[in-house]
Amino acid sequence: MAKIVRSSASKVRRKSRLLAKTKKPSVTVARPKNSVRRIDARLKGLALAVEPPLDADPADLFTAFREKLQSTLAQLQGANTSFKLVEGYRTVERQQWLYGSGRPNAQPYGRPGPIVTNADGVRKKSKHQGDGFPGSGLAADCYPTKNGQVYIPPSSDPIWDAYASAVEGQGLIAGHNWPELKDSPHCEYP
Repeated sequence: MAKIVRSSASKVRRKSRLLAKTKKPSVTVARPKNSVRRIDARLKGLALAVEPPLDADPADLFTAFREKLQSTLAQLQGANTSFKLVEGYRTVERQQWLYGSGRPNAQPYGRPGPIVTNADGVRKKSKHQGDGFPGSGLAADCYPTKNGQVYIPPSSDPIWDAYASAVEGQGLIAGHNWPELKDSPHCEYP
């Protein structure tokens, strides 16, 4: 009887198939059966909410305020210092979300970070909220633009002085001149 001789290539293929059937995964995590995975205590109970949307629609601002703000922005545009309305009217949800920054225990949106407002949106309303419905907003946040894009310069940048001067020239209040919690992009109806 003749002996069948296999080529070395077929031996390698056969051996590879056998190894594939018996080989265990190369990465395994050894953990006792009843072990509990550790939870980072700093994050326990911390639920991060999605940021509610900004409202940059001038129609959602109080009419007299909107007219003064548009005059301010036109004046700045004429002086080659373009600014854009980024946020005007705010919902209660948006205001509470902003209030939650820097106040991890604040409900419902408390989280670490810098404090950006003292108005909680319910007990103390922001002027952005107006009377609580679109068309009543009494405050806005505007930012300078460069090549059509909004940018955020530091509050020490002279561009904020020009903005504050234009805002106050229209009889509005400029957050850039506040002694505490300076808010350079902010302006509001008196």
